[in-house]
Order: sequence, then structure tokens, then C-alpha cells
Amino acid sequence: MKKFFMFAVLAAASFTNSFAQQEDADKYYLRNSLYMIKLDEPATNEEYANAYEIMNTTYDQIDFGKNYERYNDFALSLRHIAFEDLPTATQEEINAIGKQSAVDKAVDQYLKANGFKKPTSLNEYEYAARLGKYLAQAGIAQRLVAKWYNVPGTSEDSVKFDDQLQTITDLGLKGLSEEAKTAAGADNILTMAKGSTNKLLENCYVCVNRYNYISADEYKGVTLAAANLAANFMPGIAKTIFLKGTEIAVAKIKGYFVKVNSYLFQLDWNDALREKVETTYWKDEATQQGLLKDDSFKLKYVGKSSKNAPAALTFKTSALDKLIARGTIRATDRAFAALQRDNEEFRPMASLHEVDGKLVAYIGMKEDIKSGDKFNVYKPEMNPDGQTVKEWKNVGVIKVNKGCVWDNRAGAGEVIEGEASDKKDKDDEEGGKAQYTEFKEKPSKSIYGGLMIRLTK
Repeated sequence: MKKFFMFAVLAAASFTNSFAQQEDADKYYLRNSLYMIKLDEPATNEEYANAYEIMNTTYDQIDFGKNYERYNDFALSLRHIAFEDLPTATQEEINAIGKQSAVDKAVDQYLKANGFKKPTSLNEYEYAARLGKYLAQAGIAQRLVAKWYNVPGTSEDSVKFDDQLQTITDLGLKGLSEEAKTAAGADNILTMAKGSTNKLLENCYVCVNRYNYISADEYKGVTLAAANLAANFMPGIAKTIFLKGTEIAVAKIKGYFVKVNSYLFQLDWNDALREKVETTYWKDEATQQGLLKDDSFKLKYVGKSSKNAPAALTFKTSALDKLIARGTIRATDRAFAALQRDNEEFRPMASLHEVDGKLVAYIGMKEDIKSGDKFNVYKPEMNPDGQTVKEWKNVGVIKVNKGCVWDNRAGAGEVIEGEASDKKDKDDEEGGKAQYTEFKEKPSKSIYGGLMIRLTK
């Protein structure tokens, strides 16, 4: 089965149209697992210090299991990384992640020429390389593997394998629980769990977020620098029109913004590593401890994203703290949604529903859904046991109706005086009044409520 379908579904014994009408169809697929961490950086100047404190406090208050409900909140205790604790990276290590593009260099040069002070001289690939080294040195991959196999509640600094595989059972293998009670021993349980174990662990992710507070001038500078570089490849009249349009758009940018850069890492997992856990380490507890020092368990770098969200118009705004907090959550959601769009295997599925004769889904602007976005629709084909899904069959494509995107962002519908002005506010164009996103197509024999949908490329 292709990796595209690693979000395998564990369904009830009977998966008919009666299932298709359930309200909680999302629970029948194996979710990706997510561990969110924040990289703490110092404020770029004293004026921004209060904003950084608010962003930090807001991050600590995010309920990731609720905010990103289509992922398992699979976190360790480490939630913050201090910038000064990051190890250095060689140029070779940075180049292995990626090299600065012409656009990145042009933006850096523009900001420097116009007096904008960056928090550090690092480019995004150096951040990623140094974060990767930090996570490796902290043994995050080994601890995540141990958490999957450990008896729930076991210390992160210890290994105590669970013969019942309770964590794997709870987060995916719904059908194992009763069978495990009558199994002859651990070997039988492992045999039954093998398939889901691989799917769960190879879709285990770590996302590190770093936050900055930036002025409208810096926001404009980045936009204009990128536009000027792009314009070099356009013919005369098109170049003039494009640059003029960009200048008009950026003229509307006013105030201060929360900027979030997100770096995504994935547990590097395969069948050989599973066998290593279950043979080399699945012995007595003393032997099991060796897993935490085994560097064959690693995280691999997947990609990055960078997004802004409006905060306050000025530092004298009465609702300054509230605006910065809302901007922090919205920027985090935007950056996270960008990672989903850019990395197909990271995209979650959602259930399709029927409301008043319309096809709808309970996703929206928070997930950066836009009018015209297309979704593949999948129907499960069951294995002979009637308990598991053999494969997802693509039964069609549906398209988001214009002006019918649910505004489910933090603070949706709440007007706060003093909010910064972005170059484009898509509320009027995208937003519908209903608390769901509506599709153009109507229910049919092949596409109906209860099936699963996933954003296309």
C-alpha cells in the first residue's frame, strides 16, 4: 500500500451506509502523531520584549490535542528549547538540509540595506540543521519510540515495555484490546500489532516553532524584495503592472505582526527498526534501557514554513495583549497548515458530512482552506475479517464552494479595536456564516456523508 494511504482506518465490523451517516467518522482512521515544541529566542529589541512574553505565555496555553484534533497529541515533557542551547552546525550539515535560494538572499540583502535588524544571522536551513542536531543529542527519537512501546506512565528516562501495547492500542489498534486478553503471550500480541505499529510510528512527527514580532515595514520589505526578484523574469509591461499591484497591496500593511517559522521532523521508521525493538531489546528491563542510547533511531527533516498574522496597530492599543495572543495562535495555525499543504504525507483526513442536502466538512480557515480547494473522496474497502480496511478507494473529487469556508480561526467573529492591517483580508471572499465548509457537489450514490476526504495537491 502506498505511503499516501498510511492513514489506515480501523473500522467497525460492518461498514455500510449506516456507518456513513455517523457523526464521528474521523475516529476510524489512524491519525498522525504530533509533538509540538517552541524555540525560545530573545526579543529583537526592548520594545518587543512584552510581545515576546505574551507569545510565550500564549503558546504554553495552547491545547494541542484540541487545536489539532486530527492528530494524536504525542508529546514528551520538553516543550521549550532555548536558542543559546542549540549546537552549532557545519556548512556541510546545513547544505544537507538545503541551500539559500535567490529569493531568500534577496530578502536578506533588502532587509540589511534598509536597516532591519534580524534576530540572528542564521538562515532557515541553519535553524533546521541546528534543531536537528539538538533533537538528536536530546535523544528525542529514542524517547518517542520508547513511549510507543512503554507501559503508560513510565519515565521518559527509562524503558519498560508493555506486553499489552496499550499506547498503540489506545491510539490506533482498536480491535486488539479484547483479543489481547486471550492471547497466549507477548509474541502473539506483537504479531497482531505489527501492521499498525509500523503505520503509527512512521507517521510520528515533531514540529518546532519559533516566533518573532515584526513591524509592518519589515513585512513590506520581505514582500517587496521577493516581488522585485520575481519581476526580473517578466516582460516589460507585465513587470510594471505586477510591481505596481504589489506596491498598492503592501501600502495597506500597517502595525505589527506575529511571525511563526515551523520546522517539521519525522520519526525515521522501518520494519528493520521494529524488528530490532522486538528482538534485540524485548528481553529483561536492563536490556530494554539500551534503546535510549541507540542512535539508529533518528528523526529526519521534512520541511519548513513561515507565516504571519496581524497583531496590534500600535503599542498603545488598549487591547494589545489580547491582539498579540490571538495573532500568535493564528500564525501558528497558518504555519502548520502550510506544512500540511507542502507535505502530502502529513495531511490529515476528515470526515464528510451531509447537512440540509449539502456536503460539508468541519474544517475551515484555521486549516487554511480556500474557495476552490479540491478534495479527494475515499471509501474504505474492508478485509475479509470485516475489522480492518484493505485500502481506500478514491471515488471522486469535490470542490469547496465560493464564499462557503467556515471561519473557525481563534477569535473568529470577534472585532478587536486596534488590530494591525494586513495586505489582504479574505473574510469577505471566503467566509460563510455556517459553522462548516460547504462543497459545490451534492450528495450522490458514490459520494455521501461518512466517507473520508483529503486535500489534493
